Amino acid sequence: MKRKSIKILTYVALAISIALAAYYFFRTQSLKNKVESSNEELAQILENVEKQQQILSIDSILIEGDYSAALKAYEKQLEGVNDEEAEAIRKRIRLVQSLMYEPQTKVESDTDSVTLAYIDSLEQSTRIATPEEIRQYDSLSFALRKVKVQVNNLQRQLRQKSFGQYITFKSSKGSTVHYVGQVKEGKANGTGVALLKTGSRYEGEWKNNQRHGEGAFYWPDGEYYKGEYRNDKRHGEGTYYWPNGEKFVGQWANDGRNGRGIFYGADGDVVASGIWKDDELVEVDEK
Repeated sequence: MKRKSIKILTYVALAISIALAAYYFFRTQSLKNKVESSNEELAQILENVEKQQQILSIDSILIEGDYSAALKAYEKQLEGVNDEEAEAIRKRIRLVQSLMYEPQTKVESDTDSVTLAYIDSLEQSTRIATPEEIRQYDSLSFALRKVKVQVNNLQRQLRQKSFGQYITFKSSKGSTVHYVGQVKEGKANGTGVALLKTGSRYEGEWKNNQRHGEGAFYWPDGEYYKGEYRNDKRHGEGTYYWPNGEKFVGQWANDGRNGRGIFYGADGDVVASGIWKDDELVEVDEK
């Protein structure tokens, strides 16, 4: 009778061991599949981010005025992209083509290699995972989900910066404006870059198709202004630079020097300082 009880207990223990082994085996396989799926999704996301970074670098070439190089680079990017990305690139190509044929006049997270090696070794193995290994898989799966969220956020930020909308409109002075950037209610609102038919360009903040906020304006002859704008005109604090090295630092209103300011020569010495009105020095500071 005693032997029979021991035999029954042995069978029960064996059945429980088999059941536990089967549970851990299927649990392990399920977690492996989730990790593999997360790795594939993460790789795809990182690939998309890399594509958008490439587009952003080509945008810089366009802004610098090298239209031919920008056009070739955009056309190359059309290979192997989805419809949404292709349409964003085609808009840029149309912008470059319009600029090339118009006359110009002056007016975060890397995957740990040790962890990857550990995963590979587990995938090669047919042994049943221990509870500790199950917890490690759960921890890794959570880490991958966290990385994916972070990369998705980066992807969205890059899309807003690099794949901004493209619109055209007339400036307050009647010049055709080609704009790439943030758009609200069909108008330039937020941050964006504008290329004018005159050959000039503006980089900065916009409000209802007008330069408004911080920005920088560049003329084809090398002069440029960096500072504040209001209602499409230089207004507030800003600096105007000339190609020969001269510059004016001070206050602006209605597109002209109005208020206190200092004019520097090419050598950096002060040439004139005081109060300005409508671009003229009306009150000189005493030395």
